[in-house]
Amino acid sequence: MQYKNKKVLILGLGQNEGGVGSAKYFSEEEAEVLVTDIKTEIELSSSLEKLKAYPQIKYHLGGHKFEDVDWADIIIKNQAIKPSNPYLKHALESGKKIETDIGIFLDLVNHKNIIGITGTKGKSTTSSLIYNALKASGKEVILSGNIGKSVLDLLSHIGEQTLIVFEISSFQLESFEAKKVSPKLAVITNIYPDHLNYYATMDAYIASKKLIAANQTNEDYLLINKEDPLTNNDKFLSGLKSQVIFYQSSDLPKDFKPLLPGNFNLSNLAAAYKVSSVLKLDEQASLKALASFSGVEFRMQLVKEWNNVKIYNNTTATAPEPAIESLKTFPNCILICGGMNKGLKYKSLAEAIEIYAKDVYFLAGDATDEIIKELHDHPSSITKHHDPYKNFYDILEVVKKNLKPGDIILLSPGAASFNLFQNEFDRGRKFNEAVEQIFSFEEIKHKPNQ
Repeated sequence: MQYKNKKVLILGLGQNEGGVGSAKYFSEEEAEVLVTDIKTEIELSSSLEKLKAYPQIKYHLGGHKFEDVDWADIIIKNQAIKPSNPYLKHALESGKKIETDIGIFLDLVNHKNIIGITGTKGKSTTSSLIYNALKASGKEVILSGNIGKSVLDLLSHIGEQTLIVFEISSFQLESFEAKKVSPKLAVITNIYPDHLNYYATMDAYIASKKLIAANQTNEDYLLINKEDPLTNNDKFLSGLKSQVIFYQSSDLPKDFKPLLPGNFNLSNLAAAYKVSSVLKLDEQASLKALASFSGVEFRMQLVKEWNNVKIYNNTTATAPEPAIESLKTFPNCILICGGMNKGLKYKSLAEAIEIYAKDVYFLAGDATDEIIKELHDHPSSITKHHDPYKNFYDILEVVKKNLKPGDIILLSPGAASFNLFQNEFDRGRKFNEAVEQIFSFEEIKHKPNQ
């Protein structure tokens, strides 16, 4: 136990699994663990519940303290903490060892077994498709990364020969770069404007995605979407040492019929198909696994069919482009969208709403304000939107009154969620819960607090 008796500070517990996984891991390593977060005990209740079996962990919640930083031997930084954070800067100035859960994970696994997937959208679906193709071909494989579960929880399931399909966000790629590690085989699904409230420029965001290949050699592979102009260009490809392989939707066999809806998913399927080819997997087993894959939770998820009405949950569409693609998949749908802005522009989404949506209902937030302003610029659309709502129950009760057989309800926000929900996954769960209650055949007795 290399961390026994070390003083480990978890700087930011968070409401996803990374902080929880780190706290568990270092507690089991018999380190002294202190968890701090700016959020309160009530706000972090779901994360704290998962740590009840570790009474030795200490907490300072509702704000960080410089003395906690001074106390620590090792600081595990939550990926949401920006480099400008004063406590992080103090740690750097004090010469503290700063790590992430991803960094610890990379110290303990064989990098040559990693298949890494990044991009703005399609990461989860593509990762799951690759995982299923590998499983169908008889490979020992595990799915990890940005999937709502800490990578440190997976260590006990990874052997020397285990292939690691790793979904990697741009924030997590910073840990790969810090360790000078790249996957043996890397995939970039696409790049759209996103996270511009974190990155100073679009060029900086694009550069963050390119980090997946920064430490690849000429023995490694980088798969690039040929249909994506932001990656398929000389500027992006310059300086790469890896073997670059392009994929596109037309690579799929002409008789291939997938369950996944949407033309945009054809690129994800093509990426997984190309990976199976590079790894020389059994082609028929791979194609069968890809064709039968029905999707990932919260990504164009069919939540319910009710009186010939279909209800889809695409909460992970946190930027305009994926919301537009989902509208194209279900034209004439009843759209639920909006939320908080990440420094993005909303004219294109407003135009797509005007073209494709039968009706639109909004969640409150500053991105919503921008969409409504854009819609006001087109007089024909003024009757096509409603005042923003703060919960799904109120929206769905109104929507239900005007439904007709054959209608499709689509949650595809095109925006972030942090004003009303913990994150986009919490938003997705709350939507599914509201759907189940509103679209039951029983009257709603009460609306649970959100």
